[in-house]
Amino acid sequence: MLKNSRSSYGSVAKWLHWLIALWVLAAYLIILYLKSQSDAFPLPGLNIHKVVGFSILVPVLFRLYWRATNIQPALPDHMPRWQRRASGLSHGFLYFFLIAMPVTGYLGNGGGVDYGAFRIPPFLGSPVSAWIYDTVGISDSQWDTFFDTLHYGIMGPWLFWMLIAVHAGAAIWHHHVQKDDVFKRMLPGRNKK
Repeated sequence: MLKNSRSSYGSVAKWLHWLIALWVLAAYLIILYLKSQSDAFPLPGLNIHKVVGFSILVPVLFRLYWRATNIQPALPDHMPRWQRRASGLSHGFLYFFLIAMPVTGYLGNGGGVDYGAFRIPPFLGSPVSAWIYDTVGISDSQWDTFFDTLHYGIMGPWLFWMLIAVHAGAAIWHHHVQKDDVFKRMLPGRNKK
């Protein structure tokens, strides 16, 4: 079953979910490895992080499209309204961070993203960035510092991972405490019509 049903996610949604989870983990492990080697990230390794991190936009945008064009499995009847709202909010924030992390990483880097066969030029130093600096009245280094702090200092190591922990914790809680199928219906190969 490719598409979602009222009781389960379809194959496309499941594979996108787990692919994105692995993609996020890969970007994070690459940057952790680079940090363990030196405070000054070696450029080839940093570019691998940027390629993995920026490329996540493709499956995330496809996942958002798929979510918008498919029905969503119903939440269990026993869930109180506050949990339903919390679920919606946490999913909204997850999608926000899945877009904001690659975008803030790109906006704060001066080297662009080099895919080998093609290169996405850096935002810093571009005509658009010069126009923004003049309009807002900031310097190139102030812009860079803001986005680096946001990406590497706040969102990346703290906010995004706290949200992922809440998401995973809720799935585990549903599985072990509530004993419902909220977690199971996202597992590959487990489709109910």
